[in-house]
Amino acid sequence: MTHPSTTLAGSGTRVLVCRSAASTPAGRFAARLAVLAAVVLAGCATPNVNPGAPGGSPRPGSAEPLPSAPGARPGPPPAPALTPVQSEQRYLEDWFRGTPVSISLADVNTLVVDVPLVHSFAPGSTVIKPALAAVLERVATSLRRQPALRVSIAAPADPNAAVALAANRSQQVREHLIGRGVAASRMAGVGTARAGAPTQLRLTMLPQPLGRLDDATLPVPTMGVRPVVAAPASAAKR
Repeated sequence: MTHPSTTLAGSGTRVLVCRSAASTPAGRFAARLAVLAAVVLAGCATPNVNPGAPGGSPRPGSAEPLPSAPGARPGPPPAPALTPVQSEQRYLEDWFRGTPVSISLADVNTLVVDVPLVHSFAPGSTVIKPALAAVLERVATSLRRQPALRVSIAAPADPNAAVALAANRSQQVREHLIGRGVAASRMAGVGTARAGAPTQLRLTMLPQPLGRLDDATLPVPTMGVRPVVAAPASAAKR
């Protein structure tokens, strides 16, 4: 009995089919089942493609990020660090944002805080109002946070009032700060403002002294410097 073989295209699998059995309807049906089973087995035997192998297809969702385009702009540089005065400016602005209190920089070392007269004192009175007291509380906190800060005080008189009223109001502000733990030595000045002007507090940062330069901490030069050798005592006498 002969068993001709059938080769499945693209798989290399050969299926033996009996010629005599294939001559009957039942045999032909059985032959078709054999061929179908061989096709399924050939598909299962197909090797998997390694996504990481050369020439292999990449796995969906695992593609590596594309490199940045040449000439792409770098990110913005980091913001510079705040100075102590700028730090206190931000602190006070956060507290009094949306209020009539004005906070500004006169220069890099001086912060000016202005409280309108109507929120500082009642007419003819030296009693500090709650709004000014709240500002003085935060100013005292800034002075405690920054030991190098000094404060100057200038309170106004009422319009058409004597200057003595302004001086007394300034003293009341000074005493209030001392009561909040600010040393009297940190009061740079207690003066008066023009009549009707805001009560003004000026916070000034003292210049920091430079430390003495220690030559022993300097690096030893290695290039461009020729060592000096002391001459012997005998050569110095010649």
